[in-house]
Amino acid sequence: MKNSSSVLIIYNPNAKKGKIDEVLPYIKERLVVRYPVVDMVPTPVTGAEELAKKYAGKYDILIACGGDGTLHQVINGVAKTEFRPLIGVLPFGTCNDVARTLHISKKLDDAIDCILRQNTTNYDVMFDGEEYSAYALATGYMTDTSYVASSRMKKIFGRLAYVFIALKELFVLKGLPITCTCDGEKFEGKYIYFMLMNGESTGGFRLNKGEDLANGKVKVVMIKKSRHIGCLMALVKMFMFGIKSIMKSKYVIVRDASKVKIVNHSNEPFTMDGEKTMFLRKNVSVLSDIKLIKK
Repeated sequence: MKNSSSVLIIYNPNAKKGKIDEVLPYIKERLVVRYPVVDMVPTPVTGAEELAKKYAGKYDILIACGGDGTLHQVINGVAKTEFRPLIGVLPFGTCNDVARTLHISKKLDDAIDCILRQNTTNYDVMFDGEEYSAYALATGYMTDTSYVASSRMKKIFGRLAYVFIALKELFVLKGLPITCTCDGEKFEGKYIYFMLMNGESTGGFRLNKGEDLANGKVKVVMIKKSRHIGCLMALVKMFMFGIKSIMKSKYVIVRDASKVKIVNHSNEPFTMDGEKTMFLRKNVSVLSDIKLIKK
């Protein structure tokens, strides 16, 4: 266990439905029991990445206080510097997928306890030459819910906002033409769902339970478009029971890969850690020297 003494909390002012300021003094009060230096800074409109870059070499631990978007930005800031402080999570988002993977509770005291215990894990992140992704790069069914659902919807309905959009999209499944090369193995086809995933959870669904977080590989999942109901059943089964439950389906391709090349022939939007991204071609590799605090 590292003898850390300084902590910077990078918090989203909109977290906890805009009431994050109410709990910040309590968070600091608990953390100073172990860490002599506990500072806090709000994220600007442009996000947390530049803050993480600026302070990565000045603090032993950077804590992302907010949702997966805040954590995504903190990881990008750290990964783009020569410094590697520990990264902690205080989850106040809608899904908190990385926190779920790390088994960190949304209950504030439990999450603070994790930071005080400071158990750590190496955590693979995906890198496309410009940006790092902490848990998922995906397109197809339901992958747009995180950015289609408005902030107001998420405040009112929470995760149910995603469910409403998902039900609507279920009846209009597109077959997206994609060419994917996984460690030299090439696949071409039309897919209703395509995903690169590290960790256990995405969109609030624990799809990849028990995944090795630091094996230098990502899980690639491709569900083929078909007129047969089998492709839809595979999709539903995956969300209900996880990726392992559909491994043997003839409509599904699953690979573990350290290098993935994607050609997006239709220029359909992808989501990267819940945020919309557009590209025609992307080469993804894995970085393995990020350390996160887990339960």
